[in-house]
Amino acid sequence: MIALESRPNSPLMPPQYYLLAALAFSLLVIIHELGHFLVARAFGMRARVFSIGFGPPIIQWRPKGSETIVQVAAVPILAYVNIAGMNPLEPSDPNDRGSYQNASLLARFFTIAGGPLANYLAATLIIFGVLAFAGVERPVVGQVQPDSAAAAAGMRPGDVVLRIGENAPSSFGELAGTINATRGVPTDIRVRRQGRELTLRAAARLDPASRRYRIGIVQSPTLANDPVSVGLAARHALLEPARLTIAQVEGFARMIRGKEKVQVMGPVGIVVETARGAHLGGWRYGADAMALISVALFFLNLLPVPALDGGRLVFLLYEVVMRRRPNARFETTITAIFFTLLLGLGAIVIVRDVAHLAMRS
Repeated sequence: MIALESRPNSPLMPPQYYLLAALAFSLLVIIHELGHFLVARAFGMRARVFSIGFGPPIIQWRPKGSETIVQVAAVPILAYVNIAGMNPLEPSDPNDRGSYQNASLLARFFTIAGGPLANYLAATLIIFGVLAFAGVERPVVGQVQPDSAAAAAGMRPGDVVLRIGENAPSSFGELAGTINATRGVPTDIRVRRQGRELTLRAAARLDPASRRYRIGIVQSPTLANDPVSVGLAARHALLEPARLTIAQVEGFARMIRGKEKVQVMGPVGIVVETARGAHLGGWRYGADAMALISVALFFLNLLPVPALDGGRLVFLLYEVVMRRRPNARFETTITAIFFTLLLGLGAIVIVRDVAHLAMRS
């Protein structure tokens, strides 16, 4: 589940935004495959091909001293790596130390986990880079509704919201969620007004229409940017991917329990929404979206589904528990079945996303 904000009423963006979003998404997939590749090579496994894109190769080269053919294919989006012995049914010489099949359990585990972990690391680096370069965003009050909790607390238009209780929201959405979580309990709100920091106290009131607790403020169209130290940027970059992962897990669980509408967005939808958001919200939205997508790739690939990295890890766990490898034919068959199902689901989602794009154009 990738929760990018949908913008159904926004117009089509200039083509370059779609191109940049597609390249950004492909880069995250290349990073994923590069994670598999680098870990496999670190454990001495042989990678036959590292391909950027799918289809017939149009450019191929073999780096000096390497056994790996690096290529750019006819459809230069996404990527894949071909590691010797990855297919359980593939004939393998027991003495071939470069085969995945002959590698230790630990080496095979980290080779499979290397892809998702590369995406997690990429998200961490993106978040760190954004914070170190541009600082942290702070929501700004645009309007204060008369006779509201915010008005009673003395909040004014132009106030920069620094903290609500122990939380430091970086967007108006986070601010609204934090306020709702107070459930009407009087809470300290730290704001900056004309260079001075003030602590106000407000008790959110339940809005009967939305059934959410609000204090009666409207966001400003602009956000404040506060510089942060390298240490604080590093700390936030280490914690934020974990928070995003937990949010993905919670959202997935709500969908399974039927408490949230099932939302599946394919590559086309991801590219479209990222392009629209970057056009309206600037480069920072695009960078934040890349971090979110990278975390989603980390989470989704670790789901215990055959044909995904998580499914392969399940087979490795079986090997640990049973002290023998799973039946190669069974593993290959069940993986092929789920791979076909995932391809079918992906095709349906892509067709749906293209249809939505055509309707909005």
